[in-house]
Parts: sequence; C-alpha cells; structure tokens
Amino acid sequence: MLNFLSQSNQKQIVGIALNPGVGLEVAILDKTNSTVINYGRRKVDYNFSTREIQDYVQFKTALVELIDAMKIPPKSLTYVVLPNVYFDFIEVPTVVTSAEIKTAILSKAEEFYIFKREEPISGWCQISSQENTSQKRIVYSSFQKSTIEEIKEIISDIGLQLAGIETAHSATLRGLYLTGQIDDVILENAPWTVMLIGTNSYTLFQMEGGNLVDYSEVPLAIKSFSTEEAYQAIVSSSSQLLNNRSSDKLYIISQTDDICAEVLKRQMQYDKEIYAIDSNKFSKKPPLEVVAANDFSKTNSMTLSVLGAAHIKSNFNLILNVLADDPSASMGVYFTANILGTPIDITNDFILKTSILLSVTFFVIFGGLAGICAAVDGKEQARISDLSSQIQTIDAQILAETDGKSKQEIDMNTIIDEIAAMNVTAINFYDSIATDIPKNVWLTQYYNKAGDKIAVRGVAQSIVDIYEYYKNLRIVSPTSNIKLTELKVITEDLSQSNKYLSDIELSKDTERLYSFEIANTQIEFENATKEGTRNPNNNGQENYMQSLQQDENEIVKVPLQNNIENTSGMKPVK
Repeated sequence: MLNFLSQSNQKQIVGIALNPGVGLEVAILDKTNSTVINYGRRKVDYNFSTREIQDYVQFKTALVELIDAMKIPPKSLTYVVLPNVYFDFIEVPTVVTSAEIKTAILSKAEEFYIFKREEPISGWCQISSQENTSQKRIVYSSFQKSTIEEIKEIISDIGLQLAGIETAHSATLRGLYLTGQIDDVILENAPWTVMLIGTNSYTLFQMEGGNLVDYSEVPLAIKSFSTEEAYQAIVSSSSQLLNNRSSDKLYIISQTDDICAEVLKRQMQYDKEIYAIDSNKFSKKPPLEVVAANDFSKTNSMTLSVLGAAHIKSNFNLILNVLADDPSASMGVYFTANILGTPIDITNDFILKTSILLSVTFFVIFGGLAGICAAVDGKEQARISDLSSQIQTIDAQILAETDGKSKQEIDMNTIIDEIAAMNVTAINFYDSIATDIPKNVWLTQYYNKAGDKIAVRGVAQSIVDIYEYYKNLRIVSPTSNIKLTELKVITEDLSQSNKYLSDIELSKDTERLYSFEIANTQIEFENATKEGTRNPNNNGQENYMQSLQQDENEIVKVPLQNNIENTSGMKPVK
C-alpha cells in the first residue's frame, strides 16, 4: 500500500507559463517557505492575431530543453498557463447545475470572434455572490479546443503528468498573492486594483479583499507609439476607468520591455497608493528568492503568472482550470495533504487509485463479515428450528394431558362477587357489633361460622336493652332465624374479686345485671366469666386467650376489648 501511495508523493508542482515578450518559463516552488527552487526560460513565439502558440514544435523543443536542464523527473505534476484568449463573467440562477453552467458559458463564449471558427473549452469558478441571492456570479476563461489538445499531447509525450491549463490572468493574481504584497488588503477586505500591462493591451482587475469584482481589457498597440507617447496613452485612457473605481491601492504590473512600471507610477494621476512591479528588463530583483536557475540573469524578469502556475492552491483561491473535469488529466482539484509527516499531492489520479484500493479493501472486509454473519445465522436458524420443534412437542403433551379440553379463563371479578354474596350475612353481623349495640349492653363472646351460624353472649343492665340489641340484629339479618336462647340474672356474682365484670358501672336506678345469649345454633361456650369467678387467682380473659390457639374449624371465641366507646360511652370490658 505504501508503494502504491508513494506514486502520488510529489513535493513540488512544475509551473509552466508562456508570456508574449518574455517567452516560455518553468519554475518549481518550495511551498513551505515560498522560494523558487529552480527556474528556467526559453524563447517561444506567440501569434497575437490568432491568440495561440505560433509553432508547437518550437514550444515542445523549448520545454524539453528546460526539463532536461532543470533535471525535472518524469511523471512530475505539471500545470500550464497560457496567454489570455477570452475572459468574462456570467450570472446564473443559484439552482442551475454544473452542466447548465457549462452550456451558458459555451453559448456566450461562441460570440467571440476566435470561437466562431473553433470550439471553445472553458474553466470557471464562482466568485463572491451579489446582493441578489437568487443569482450567482461566475468568472470563466476560454481557449481553443485544438490548443488544449496540442498541449495535452506534448506534455504526455515528454512524460509529465498534466495537472491543468489556465489563463495568465488568474495565475498572475495568485502569483501576486504569493509575494505577500497584498496580504493587508486581503486581511482588511479592502478594495484594490491591478493594472496588468502586456504587449498589445492592458487589463484592469477590480478586487475586494480576495474576491474579483470586475474586469476590463483595453486594447493598446504600445509598439506603435514612441516611448513617451505610450506612457501618456496608458495614463489618459486609464484615468477615467480608475477614477470610476473605489480603491485603496493600485498595483501596476508590466510584462513588456516597452513600459517600466516605476516610470508609469510617477506619471499616474491617482491619489491612492501605487505599487510598481516589473516583470521585464527594468526589474532589479525577482519577485521571490531563487535558489537555482538555468540562467540567473533572467530571474529578475520572472513573471507572476509562472509563480501562480507553480502554486495553484492557496488562500487566494481563484483557479480557472479548463481540465478540472477532464478524466485524462491527472488532477482536477489539487491540494497537498501531510500524511505521516510526508507532503502528498492529492490529484485525480491519486484519488482514483486510492478509491479503487479502498473499494477493494471494503469489499474484502465486507465479504468476510458477510461470510461470518452467514455462518452465525445458519447456526442460529438451526437452534431456532430445534427450539420450535421442542415447543411443538410440549404443546402436544399438554394437549394430551388436558384431553383436548380448552382452557377456561378465570374471571376474578365474578369470584370476588360470589365470595362477597356468601359472606353478606356475616358482614352484616360484624357491622351490627360496631354500630348497633345499646348503651347498657356489653358483649363477652361472639361466634360466627360460614356467615349463617351466629351466637352472641353478653351482659346488660336491663331486659329492655337486651331486647333492643336483639331487635337490631334481626333488622340487620332478617333471615338469620336468631333467637334469645338464654337470659340470667348475674348481679349476685359481682364482687370486687371478679375482674371480668368489676369495671362495669351500673346505673343508680338498678343494681341488677343480666347475662344473655342470642343464637341460631347450639354453641358450647366456655364461660370465661364463670371461670374467672371460680378461680380468683386466674384471670378469665387469660383463660379465654389460651382458647384462641384452637384450630380454626373449632368454635371461635372473640373477647371484646372495648365496647365501641364512641357508641356506648362505657369503659372497656377487661
């Protein structure tokens, strides 16, 4: 894998620029410190009338000589910059696709006289959007398709990898950025202007920060004027254009030996700061430091466009590569990634190979995982099938045990209602004990079994009270068939030693006390009162509590600890 990736490990890109009046330039940049590692130049003619290279054989020969002299290795990434042919803007709706943008550019470029006889090929990018958010502004550059095909073939024959082809206009602006002279205006997003002077015209670029706002090209046959007349012609024709633009700074770049940028700067009638940059015989030093050169005497006139070609990806991202979508080119969008401390140039070719490698790796891993999952799934399916078989066997056994009878649902509400109905009589009697006891009646024993067998024993101060209590019980449960089965006078049994009855406070009207029994069944009570009377040392209630240990099916004796004080007003019976 490392060998595979190393094929795209390029530390530099070879920048090639053709400029009329300067010639064919080749430069290699060290992108880490913005220095020119190597530079060379050869003479190549350019046809201004047809706007193409005059002789492609001459171009190829000069390029081969430079590649050999500079010892540029084969398969090096190469980016070519050509003189501008057609440069313009177009506004399109924000929703249009790339294909629709290309169609719109082609339709407009075909109006130019060069493309009336030859098909154009264009590179474009979107620039800063205007206030109208429904439109986006596109800047583009177009060349003759035949020129592009010739360049591609020459680069391929030499053994280099073609990264792209672009106009000198955008490459020059990028080169100016590399020199560091426009850092402040970009940082402040201030307006500034570039005047690029060529052999037969000059061009004005209106900038705002790092964005291209406007462009105009003024034809001017500089060689037809005398030296002084040429300066005056540029000053007079540009004054109105410059005054119509709001700029903080003006950068004059001359790429012709007929105009010195420093001399023109002194003659310009412009009240803003002016910077002069000469890429011609008047230049005193190169725009960047040069480490090695084929001919150091030519480095002073190095153009900014060759710098822009050698470093196409920077913070000043104005790239009009006509091969951005060309699969035959080795690079569409270019940048350098630092992988494990090694700078790697990311190209279309690199991305394609890496994508293939990742795809193969993915499918191998996915295929392996799919195989493992299939094996696990097979085992789980077998286990599920075995469990299903066991469940069917158990269901068959249950069906055989129940003899095919269907399961019955249990209705808990019905069961609760039935139990409540069976115990309604007992519940009624329980309620009567709590609420219907007359004032001078005290209960000593109570028995109730299955709700319909009732027996109550107690004492009272009068027969009327006993009858009142008996009547209350009959009202509560009229179908119980209860009777008054026993009535005795027990006043003579009262004594200070009888603790069971000693706390009963008798009315002043009578000193008598009656015991009674109301029942509808024969119950053999153990008379706790009498037991307590016979044995003064034995508490009757204590004997009674021992009887509670009997089985629940035996007679249940309930000693009443109080007489419902809120109802009777009497003290509790002990």
